[in-house]
Amino acid sequence: MDQYQHPLSSRVAVVVGCAGGIGAATAATLAARGAAVVLADIDEAAVKENAARIVEAGGTAAATGCDVRDEGQVAATMKLAVDSFGRLDILHNNAAAMHLLREDRDVVSADIGHWDQTLAVNLRGQLLGSKHAIPHMLARGRGSIVNTASVTGLMGDVMLTAYGASKAAVVHLTLSIATQYGKRGIRCNAVVPGLIRVSRPGGGLSEETLRKHLRQQLLGATGQPQDVANAVAFLAGDEARFITGQLLKVDAGLTAHQPSYADAVDALDTALDTMS
Repeated sequence: MDQYQHPLSSRVAVVVGCAGGIGAATAATLAARGAAVVLADIDEAAVKENAARIVEAGGTAAATGCDVRDEGQVAATMKLAVDSFGRLDILHNNAAAMHLLREDRDVVSADIGHWDQTLAVNLRGQLLGSKHAIPHMLARGRGSIVNTASVTGLMGDVMLTAYGASKAAVVHLTLSIATQYGKRGIRCNAVVPGLIRVSRPGGGLSEETLRKHLRQQLLGATGQPQDVANAVAFLAGDEARFITGQLLKVDAGLTAHQPSYADAVDALDTALDTMS
């Protein structure tokens, strides 16, 4: 296959938070586009399996356990990429404490230990990943960092206070990195997923919750991890060489309309039914 079909040929990427879901899809997509990928996650067994699947498919990958709260482990992950493949070009910061979402309530009900755990993974983890990847990128004079934010970080909610705050801070971290290192060849952007259907232990969203979300989307389908992975791969590569400091929403238009959108659609449907 030619270079166009392998747009990330000779690039080295680290994907942090890729035991499953968006991160696993991103690692596989980057590898399919020609990058050598280091997969890192606290679930070491899962990322080793994901890396093995990439290699079986003809890609290049390595895997390591990494607790993103531990600075030493994060630094070692970035060093592994350089030691294994000679350089570091791409970082996808994707680790998030999704297992804490069910206990994430309103401000008055907030448990400070829960708050601290959420920010330690979702925000501290992305800071540490960037902190220890950037020097390796600066050594080559170029690099691309893609952070995973969330539409929850752009809008208020009746719950998910810690998660939303952490993702809002990821947005600012993204802008800070882009501002501080752009002149030195490093781009930093964020993907902002909306409702993405990911299988998790303990079950996912109920059908009723899904129905409520879909009412507010401009596109009818639920998102898949691959939808976000495609956006990450685009931002990571040279097709996006003139893009930095941006938020790429992958949300089916959830954040593109007035809050009254769903009610307006219902009213229009009722009016049309009356006329028919």
